[in-house]
Amino acid sequence: MARRPLHILLVNPWIHDFAAYDFWARPLGLLYVGGVLRSAGCRLSLVDCLDRRHPAVEAMVGRVRERGDGTGKFFRQPIPKPAVVQHVPRVFCRYGMPVQVFARQLKELGRPDAILVTSGMTYWYTGLAETVGMLREAFPGVPVVVGGIYATLCPEHAEKTLAPEALVQGPGENVVVEVLNRLCHAELPEARYGSLDELPYPVYDLYPKLETVAVLTSRGCPYRCSFCASALLAGSFAQRAPEAVVAEIEHWLSRGARHIAFYDDALFLRADEHIKPLLELVIRRGVKAQFHTPNGVQPRAVDRELATLLRRAGFATLRLSFETVNEARQEDMSAKVSSEDLARALEALAQAGFRRQDIGVYLLMGLPGQEVEEVVESILFVARLGARVCLACFSPIPGTREWQRAVASGALAPDTDPLLCNESVYPLSDGLPDYWRFVRLRNLATAVNRFVAAGGPITAIPPKEAILEEIVRPRFRSVEAFLRSRFSAGGKMCLQGETA
Repeated sequence: MARRPLHILLVNPWIHDFAAYDFWARPLGLLYVGGVLRSAGCRLSLVDCLDRRHPAVEAMVGRVRERGDGTGKFFRQPIPKPAVVQHVPRVFCRYGMPVQVFARQLKELGRPDAILVTSGMTYWYTGLAETVGMLREAFPGVPVVVGGIYATLCPEHAEKTLAPEALVQGPGENVVVEVLNRLCHAELPEARYGSLDELPYPVYDLYPKLETVAVLTSRGCPYRCSFCASALLAGSFAQRAPEAVVAEIEHWLSRGARHIAFYDDALFLRADEHIKPLLELVIRRGVKAQFHTPNGVQPRAVDRELATLLRRAGFATLRLSFETVNEARQEDMSAKVSSEDLARALEALAQAGFRRQDIGVYLLMGLPGQEVEEVVESILFVARLGARVCLACFSPIPGTREWQRAVASGALAPDTDPLLCNESVYPLSDGLPDYWRFVRLRNLATAVNRFVAAGGPITAIPPKEAILEEIVRPRFRSVEAFLRSRFSAGGKMCLQGETA
């Protein structure tokens, strides 16, 4: 008598945070594991708590506001702050589908044989814990397997917090069948996947609406940036064949997708053998989609040829990795980009037809030992090149060089609660005055972006000395007045966190 197929429930959990936004994010690792399990004969169900376009979510809360590029806000519900972050002067929320919708979906699915839950940022673990708690309540006795970023970088913390029946660290495609055979006393056929192109497609077909797809063209990164955990999460660097990537893109477009996001950590590496042939295939086959690079791509790789191919292929979102204008820090981080590289890349993209103000440039603030002057100088450097500043706050990631430095300096303990590494929390490690300095830097970035977008003359941007004098002042109102007077071309500015 043939055995019935195992019923496996795949779950992407809620986010608990002070802020969250959907930048084409999809639980790609979980969906790839789902493809492997389907190939092994399993029956699959998917509950993605972050699927803001799910019909049941829209039926309850309406269509959450979004932009035309496929990004948008999650539905959110304020929840009590964990004790360790009570000092943060912001509202803590659950982001994703309402609890009632999640509970109803679980009830309608029927009892699975096992549950696979992915995990995102390490400091989102309370959302993961709430999700796992509800899963155990709905399906008592069903084994729970947890993988993803938090499970990989903080395994001891995850074991203690979640007590899963199994924890998967790193890519799970080659281990998940063995784990389920052990937990479920099953005999699923095991397969070893030697390359990314051998993997079955991720199971995007489980979504009731398919508009956005994250496509993997490579995994890992050969660079060793001091703040990045890519090497810890993915292991060795590997790229897919351009023909295989384009075939997958065409597959998802034929099933309703319109937005294709590349989350590769090194999308432009070996450009002549990888991204350029890929884009040439997209153009030659007449593939019509909006392409996005939410992860920063390497400016050094952008020449006139690549810029032209990106434009012709239909890239709607380009974000470049830069981090800082400080040459010593550039060298220390990875030596993968210089200020000259960024200027050359923006010039090539502009000549290809991209508007400079539409190109985002990632900068980091709050790095260990980084002074406010360096951040201001970096913001003004990008603004004077006519590009848009994407200012991110440094978040120490366990296992990275910056994490090790923070521990060595005493800024972090080896067993620091991951919640304290949240980019909204970490600036408060030195007290509230430093937090408001971070807020002022964010507002400076917002002001210069609006100024540049509105066509304000680059020559009118004030020198860093004038801005620094305002940034370090204790009264917040003076910063508002200064920015309004010096960057008025962008219209009225909304300054976050204003209290005075």
